[in-house]
Amino acid sequence: MLMTEIIRPPDFDPIDAQVDLEVRKQFPLSYTDRQRLRKIVKKVHLKHLPKSHLTDKEADKMIEALGPATREKLIVMYIENVK
Repeated sequence: MLMTEIIRPPDFDPIDAQVDLEVRKQFPLSYTDRQRLRKIVKKVHLKHLPKSHLTDKEADKMIEALGPATREKLIVMYIENVK
């Protein structure tokens, strides 16, 4: 059997292998936006969890539960606050 190397896009995040990609196809996000949303969700929505549970996977679950309009609003607010 031939072993082929898996080619990953430059913005590949290892956590992507663990998160349900079927859901991500419904709500595609760029790598930068996903990183922004992870920061927001960890700081605001998951602040009550112990630090050991503040993982990208948990943040991604929360991000996927948010509606597209809510995600867009959070990204816009984040960008405005950073400037």
